[in-house]
Amino acid sequence: MLFWHLGATLWLFRWIFRDPKVDVRFLLLGAVLPDLVDIPLGTWLLAATYSTSELWAHTLLVPSLYMAGVVLATRRGRRRRALMAVGVGWLLHLLLDGMWLDREVFLWPFFGAIPSGEAPFWSLAWGRALSDPWRWALEAVGIVYLVWLWRALGLGSSPRRRAVLGSGILPNDVA
Repeated sequence: MLFWHLGATLWLFRWIFRDPKVDVRFLLLGAVLPDLVDIPLGTWLLAATYSTSELWAHTLLVPSLYMAGVVLATRRGRRRRALMAVGVGWLLHLLLDGMWLDREVFLWPFFGAIPSGEAPFWSLAWGRALSDPWRWALEAVGIVYLVWLWRALGLGSSPRRRAVLGSGILPNDVA
């Protein structure tokens, strides 16, 4: 669910934190990072053992350790702000996935091993995706918000778009 994670993370961050200086490139990286890590691990590299797309990057422990490491290894400033945005996006991903409902994964290692999924992963995943209208509704919500934000910020204008892509900072024109 790419657009759901991107759009909802951006909306939640802007609504909760209202930080005009955040580099949204790092925030959006964090919003997709758990899937970028766990899908290849659980469905290709460790498919025989796990056959799932939710492994260690979908736990609460790993992003917490990441953020503690950022705080300990960096000083205040743009670098720390950018690295912390990755962690916030990561945690928002877990929230948007409803990971707290799967305590074996979310609170790993406290409730034992991460459970394995049904194999083969990909053919079953496509079947689950095509039969789940809620997944498509959430994707549509993410797309609608991203399109609205694109238009509201005037990102159709090439100079404005280049400025956002270069700095990662969204203009303050929109609430």
